[in-house]
Amino acid sequence: MLEVRATDDLDIDIVSLTLRQADVEELKATGTENPRDALVAGMEMSDGGCYTITMNELPIAICGTAPVELIPSFASIWMLGTEDIDACPTSFLRLCRKELLPDLISPYEMVFNVMDKRNSLHVRFVSWLGFTFIREKPFGPYGLPFYEFALINNRRSHV
Repeated sequence: MLEVRATDDLDIDIVSLTLRQADVEELKATGTENPRDALVAGMEMSDGGCYTITMNELPIAICGTAPVELIPSFASIWMLGTEDIDACPTSFLRLCRKELLPDLISPYEMVFNVMDKRNSLHVRFVSWLGFTFIREKPFGPYGLPFYEFALINNRRSHV
């Protein structure tokens, strides 16, 4: 059974120790070596919009939205997960698209981020959620290929 709740420090400890290898590699490509540091920073920047997805009360993913300081109607959206997502892929996808994504984007006109092009699972996931890929560009200290992606909140946007 999957549930969503506010993230706490124990969730960060558990997820950071069991992060999917593709997520670890993506963090390294951005110059972040320690998954726990990335999760702590994500939670702090998400300003109350940080959520943990649990399966049978075990944290399997953490996600959030971090508002852009100069454009508060825009936010960076992010997620890091564990291999345990593979035990319930269909339920996880449905939960993310029907419940979690609408809650995450509701305060914003647009959410966006960048992702490692090599992370093919994330590329398919983000596309399936309805995001638009804007462009490919070198990113991070190693200049690896990343995609910029975004989603306009049609319920809120005045565009």
